[in-house]
Amino acid sequence: MPEVRVCRLRDPSGFNGFCQEFDQVHAGLHLDHLHVDSKELSLRSDFGGMKLLWLYDGEGEVFLPKGYRTKEGDGHRLPSEYEPEPADPGLLATLDFLEQALPRVLPTAQPPIQSILSRRLDGSYVGDFAGDLWKLAHVPPPWSADSTVVGAIRKLQLTYRDAGYSIKNTESYERIMEGDQLAVAGNESLTVRGNFACLTLERIDRTVRHVSSAMRLRFLRDSSGGCNPDFDPFRRLPLTWHMNLPNESGDGVNFANSHVVNIPKETSPTHFHPREPVAGGAPQTEMYLVLDASAYGLHTFGRRSELLVYPELRDLSRCQAIVLEPGHFVYIPPGTGHRGLDVFVNVITVPGFKPHNEFYLDQEIKDAAANRSPYNGNLLGLKNYQSLADLI
Repeated sequence: MPEVRVCRLRDPSGFNGFCQEFDQVHAGLHLDHLHVDSKELSLRSDFGGMKLLWLYDGEGEVFLPKGYRTKEGDGHRLPSEYEPEPADPGLLATLDFLEQALPRVLPTAQPPIQSILSRRLDGSYVGDFAGDLWKLAHVPPPWSADSTVVGAIRKLQLTYRDAGYSIKNTESYERIMEGDQLAVAGNESLTVRGNFACLTLERIDRTVRHVSSAMRLRFLRDSSGGCNPDFDPFRRLPLTWHMNLPNESGDGVNFANSHVVNIPKETSPTHFHPREPVAGGAPQTEMYLVLDASAYGLHTFGRRSELLVYPELRDLSRCQAIVLEPGHFVYIPPGTGHRGLDVFVNVITVPGFKPHNEFYLDQEIKDAAANRSPYNGNLLGLKNYQSLADLI
């Protein structure tokens, strides 16, 4: 699938054909969609693998049993029937050390460390700090001249998957809505009800789930970065990049990432992900699942949502503007320049947002095609490579 594709998810005939092509190109993955209509439905994987479901229309409820564990809660607090699990004493000791040692951390590395520290809560730890480690991966090590500080930070990279859980002490249905993510794997089932539609993606050979069954945006922290680096962004990470543990290679557990973000044109960089990833593994494909900004009280002020596409990086004078509306699904293959404008979107990547694998094009467009193609004049100093020709 070498070209950008746009489908309306409310038009099943067009989307079904696209799914067949997707499955052929992305071996081991199965893309589909699902509609839930009022009655209780038991969600299961189609092939016994790990299946992700992203709501894009409507709302409903999911049944979560007593003993359910989740990494939500670093945004709005979870309901009172949840209690944070006691944190590992070794993790708390590492965090206490890093708090005292923060002045010895490089200024560029301090913000993600501070974000990690801020999730401590009365002897426990709440939420997922994988996204902060992803940010830290973009700061060249060593992050401190003190080797003990560097060692403490590296401990976090080995323990983050087990930290931040809360546990539910009673069973009940809980609300799910547009932008939320559900997950099942192997023989698991998840009972839902309501009226909503989902995009689904299953990794057929993955039988173990490495993310909570429900990741609801209202319980997730906003995290600046990417296309919305502002001080007060809407950017929440239901499924972010997981760094490899010592026994993992390639892309590790990452077969997809998801982050829901409000992209204003003023801070959105034109960029691409190369066909040959910088650090190996599978090339990074990006997909837009366009959502309704009003579902979260966000104001569009009459702005039109668009995606600018630069299909040929050797000729940046070629630019296509695609008008976006809620319910649109856009497939952006590797090696394609693109920039979202004033769009509220679930950005889904396969296999995920790889560190150091995003290259910025606004300066290149200005230099090569300023009178023929649009670019973001606010981000002209963001160029992060020597030669574009070396990357394409």
